[in-house]
Formats: sequence, structure tokens, C-alpha cells
Amino acid sequence: MKAPLFHPGQEVICTNDDFTMLLVQNPNIQTPKRGPIYTVRDVYDTHNGFGITLHQINNAAVAPGFPEANFHESRFALVPPLEEVDISAAIEESVTV
Repeated sequence: MKAPLFHPGQEVICTNDDFTMLLVQNPNIQTPKRGPIYTVRDVYDTHNGFGITLHQINNAAVAPGFPEANFHESRFALVPPLEEVDISAAIEESVTV
């Protein structure tokens, strides 16, 4: 069995925010948008692969009696790690004498 791409606590960005079909089923569902950074809250093994929920979006009360809406992992990418920069070296390079 294939392992999930993400795990709780990882930062991700949404790469595909077209949730038209999901919103037709329930227009009250909050969906992720391209741009913001999200944090994975949980990972679910579904019949269609792995889905994730996000700390910044909570749909638990949207459809009482049903599992919370989750989003297929293929719609997301990991946030690349920030490159460490030596500030003193960067300042020294930018100063011309």
C-alpha cells in the first residue's frame, strides 16, 4: 500500500483550488485557496487515496452525522524549506565602498 504524501504538522500549499464538485454537494464547506500556507491537521485513508484536513479550515459542523470533509492530497504540495542566509554576509555583499 502506498504511503500518504503528508503527515500532521507539515506545512502545505494548495495547488488546485477548483472544488466546484464538492461545493455543488454542499456550498457551506470551506475550501482551501491557492496562496496561503496551511498546516496538515489529519490524514485519512479514503476509497480514492489519502485526504487531509487542515488546521486553518474546520468543516466538522457543516454536515452533522457525516465525517468532516477532507481534501485529496494531490491538490497540495509541501512548502519548501526556507534557505538559511547569513545576514552579515548578505549585508556585506550589498554594501559598496
